[in-house]
Amino acid sequence: MFRFSLQTVLEVRERQEKIKYKEFSQELIRRQTLQARIEALHQDLARAGRHTDEVRRRGTSAQPLQLHEHFRNRVNAEIAVLLDQLRQQEQAVEAKRRELVKARQEHRTLEILKEKEFGRYEMELNRRERAIMDEVASNNHFNPRG
Repeated sequence: MFRFSLQTVLEVRERQEKIKYKEFSQELIRRQTLQARIEALHQDLARAGRHTDEVRRRGTSAQPLQLHEHFRNRVNAEIAVLLDQLRQQEQAVEAKRRELVKARQEHRTLEILKEKEFGRYEMELNRRERAIMDEVASNNHFNPRG
C-alpha cells in the first residue's frame, strides 16, 4: 500500500494554500467595496450637478448653489480619502496575491514529489511482480507436473 512520505507536510501546505486563498479573496472584496463606494460618490456628484443646473436655470437664490458647492467639496474630499485607501488596498491585494502564489507553488511542489514517489513505488511493485512471475514460470518449467 502506497504511503507518501511527506503526506503530513502536503496536507499542511494544502491548508495553508486554502487560508491564503481566503485571505486574498477578502482583500479583493475590500477593494471592490472601496471601488463601489467611490463610484457611488461620483454618481452622487453627477446627480447633484444635474440638480444644481436645474436650480440655475430657474434663477432662484444663491443658497442652493452654495450648498451644492459645500456638498461637492465634501464629497470630493471623501473621494480623495477613498482613492488613497484604494491605493493602499491595491498594495494589500498584491501582497496577498504573492503569498497565494508562493503557497500554491509550495503545495504543487509537494504534489509533484508525491507523483514521482508514487511512480517509483509502482515501478518497484511491477518489478517485484515480474520477479515473482518469472520465478513461478521458472519453477513450472523445471518441475513439470504430470
